[in-house]
Amino acid sequence: MRQRDKRLAPAVTIKDVAKLAGTSIATVSYVFSERERPLRPELREKVLQAAAELGYVKNAAASSLKGKRRGILAVLVAQFANTFFTRMCVDIESIAREQGYVVTLCNSDEDPAQERLILERLIAQRIDGCILCPALAREENAALLRQYQIPYVILERAFPASFSEHNFVGHDNFQSGYLATRHLLEAGHRKIAFSGWDSPIPNVRERVNGYRAAMREYGLTAENDMVLLGALTEAAGRDMGARLLAEGVSAAVLGQQDTAKGTLLHFQDHNVRWPQDISVVMIGTPEWADFLRPRITCIQRPEKQMGREAASLLFEVMHVPSRPPVQRIFPCVVIERESVKRWEE
Repeated sequence: MRQRDKRLAPAVTIKDVAKLAGTSIATVSYVFSERERPLRPELREKVLQAAAELGYVKNAAASSLKGKRRGILAVLVAQFANTFFTRMCVDIESIAREQGYVVTLCNSDEDPAQERLILERLIAQRIDGCILCPALAREENAALLRQYQIPYVILERAFPASFSEHNFVGHDNFQSGYLATRHLLEAGHRKIAFSGWDSPIPNVRERVNGYRAAMREYGLTAENDMVLLGALTEAAGRDMGARLLAEGVSAAVLGQQDTAKGTLLHFQDHNVRWPQDISVVMIGTPEWADFLRPRITCIQRPEKQMGREAASLLFEVMHVPSRPPVQRIFPCVVIERESVKRWEE
């Protein structure tokens, strides 16, 4: 695909789309106006591809202004493999179906450039609204939705510098790190580590901040902190597991479920038992954790409520586009199981 200027407001006309697609202006007009005319699927696809490549979305904005609806919503998440996102998608789709809409699910795979290409294509196809979990929590692609007057809701990953300017649904990441750590502190542990994803995403940093806040409440300063961060892979999680054992901590907050899986597998491979040898609390409730014994104490995030709220908020924005942005943040809860024991010196 040809490279083009990534700045907003490209001066692209229907004539440009027709030229790139190798067809007539009238054909492009038919594709975007949806007037009754039989077109070959491959020709329609070629026009849409050209429009997405050039950033031509004029008709999408015009249709939105005229109040026309196609009955199509988009949900663009950053990680399809993460069950935290797919669980929310299930409830988003359910609410959308109740309202007579179908949902297009897309995955940016944490790539902002790929995310932009997907959004350009979706806008060219005239979606009615979008729920976006931005790749690496970067804001520029949300601006694309705003420019073309596509109603949208930001899911889970906020933009701290402009938080109040966007409709947002998420959970309290600071609280998740805080509750997990406090649970271990209340059980008598003091040498507690935090492990997770090394990422610039504010959510991730907020979990670490919650961990440190709980440690400070018990008089444990930054010198006592042990924060182990790495790539979002099982292999990195295994490395973190080895480091936890080498440091001799009595407990750990497993701050990201992908790395947590590797850490727990490392423990099993080396006959390290929880809670006998090390106590653990995990942020998240992935399906694979249900098969572990003893069962893992975890921080449950409200995926179901978040998914339903994101969809409901999007419909509110679609019906009243001029309403002020709304931010809705859900609390987490500790699900106590068998992976934490009382620490005694």
